[in-house]
Amino acid sequence: MGRSLMMAAIGSVLAMPAAGWLINKFGSLSIVIGSTLGFGLALPLIAESNTVLTLSVALLFYGAMAGSMDVAMNTHAVMLEKRYQRHIMSSFHALFSLGGMAGSALGGLVASRAVPAGIHFWVSGIALAAMSILAFRWLPLPSALEDDEKVASGGTIMWSVPLGALALLAFSIMLVEGAIADWSAIYLRTSVLTGPGLAALGYAVFSGAMAGGRLTGDYLTGRLGRGHLVCYGALLATAGLAFALLFGNAGWALLGFTCAGAGLATIIPNTFAAAGNIEGSAPGPSLAVVTTAGYVGFLAGPPLIGFVAQLSTIRAALWILVVLSGLSAFASTSMKRTSPLRRIP
Repeated sequence: MGRSLMMAAIGSVLAMPAAGWLINKFGSLSIVIGSTLGFGLALPLIAESNTVLTLSVALLFYGAMAGSMDVAMNTHAVMLEKRYQRHIMSSFHALFSLGGMAGSALGGLVASRAVPAGIHFWVSGIALAAMSILAFRWLPLPSALEDDEKVASGGTIMWSVPLGALALLAFSIMLVEGAIADWSAIYLRTSVLTGPGLAALGYAVFSGAMAGGRLTGDYLTGRLGRGHLVCYGALLATAGLAFALLFGNAGWALLGFTCAGAGLATIIPNTFAAAGNIEGSAPGPSLAVVTTAGYVGFLAGPPLIGFVAQLSTIRAALWILVVLSGLSAFASTSMKRTSPLRRIP
C-alpha cells in the first residue's frame, strides 16, 4: 500500500516538466481543460481499483493530472495578470487554500456519516468535472496573447540565475510548509505538552493565517513590490517559527505558527508569478521548473524533519525551518531581475 501511495507523488513530479512543454506547444488553456477533466476521472478510477497494480496505475494517473493542472493553472494565471496589468496571483492561491479547508471539512462530514469511499470518490469526480465544464467558458484569453508570448520568448526556457534562485526559493518554502503540516501537531503534543485538541490547533491557525494573508496579498504586492513583500514575509515566518520553538508555552507557539502562516502566505504565489515573467523565457516551461522544485521540497520536508528528530529532538529538527525561512529572505532578491507585469507587445 505504501508503494502504491507513492505513485501519486511520482506521477506529479514526472508530469510537471512535461506539462511545461505541452503548455508551450498547445497553450495553457488546453492543458488546464485536459488536466482538470483528467483529475475528475482519476477519482472514480481510484474508487474502482481492486488490486495493488490497478491502484498504483490509478494513483500515478491522479498524480500526473494534479501536477499538470498545477503548472497549467499557474501559467494561465500569469497570462491573466499580464492581460489585466494588475496583481491577482495571491487571490487565486487564497481560493486554493479556502478550497482545501472546505474540502477537508466536507470530507470529514462524509466520513462521519459512514458514506462508502467508492460513492464519495464517484460523486466528487463527477461534481468536479461538472463544475469545471461550467467554468471553462470564462477561461479563454485572446489567442494573440499566448502566441505573442511564444514569439517574445522564442518558446524556450532560459536557464538563468533568477530561475535557479526562484526554484530554490520554492523548494525551501514548500519544504517548510510540508514540514509544518506534518509536524506542528506532534511538536505541540510532545514538546510543548499540550492536549490533542490544542495540538491540532497549531496547523489550523497556520492554515487560517495563510489563507487570510493570501486574500490581502495582491494589495500588498502592489504596494510593496514582489521582492520586498517576499523578503518581509520570510522574515516574519522566521520570527514566528523561532518564537514557537524558543518558548515552551502553547500560547506563544500558536502565535508563532500564526505569524509563520501569515509570513509564508504570499511567497509561493509571488514566486510562481515571478517565474512566469523572466525576460526571454517562456512562462510554461519556467513555471514547470519552479513548481517541480517546490513540490519536491514539499515531499522532502516531513521525512527530513523526522530523520533529524530521530537523531536529536523534534524541537532541534524544526530549527531547520527557521534557517530555511531566513535564507529565503535573501533569495527574494531574484525577483528584482524579473519584470513585475511584463506587457506582451
